Order: sequence, then C-alpha cells, then structure tokens
Amino acid sequence: MSDVARLRYFVAVAEELHFGRAAERLFIVQPALSQQIRKLEDQLGVALFERDRRHVVLTPAGVALLPEARAAVEQVDRALAVGWRFRTGRIGQLDIG
Repeated sequence: MSDVARLRYFVAVAEELHFGRAAERLFIVQPALSQQIRKLEDQLGVALFERDRRHVVLTPAGVALLPEARAAVEQVDRALAVGWRFRTGRIGQLDIG
C-alpha cells in the first residue's frame, strides 16, 4: 500500500474520529483500516490516535500531521485530475490545419 493511501486513511479517521465510519467512507473493512493506520504509526514512530473502545482522539503528533496529510492528499488528487483531463482531451493542445 502506498504512503499516499495511508495518509488518505489517516485523514478519514482524523475527520470522523471513528474507525468504523471512516472505513465505511473509504469502502474498506474496519480491521484493514486499523492495520494500515498502525503501519503508518510504525513507519512514523509515533502514535497518531489515542483509542479505546468508545473514543478515538488525535494525539499531538496526529494534530501536527493532519494539515500536512490533507495538503498532500489534495495535491495528489489535483495532479491525478490533471492527468485525467489531459487524457480525456479536456486540456492540452489542439492543432488545426
């Protein structure tokens, strides 16, 4: 799984503050989402969420990461949209005659 996908998952959980709702939003199962968040936390070496059976709260590291993760995901989405618009002829150069 790509780092961008894990950041996308992190943003969803951070916005929902609920793993089940975030999983539904992402169209994945909750155990897979939890596993990917744990992998991101392992990769970064910090906990991003404090969790118990009833609550999910961002840690200070999660709070710091959230705006950067949102910006990264939005930039990737914009870049992919440019590629799609170019492929479909919505942008690009048109030479006539």
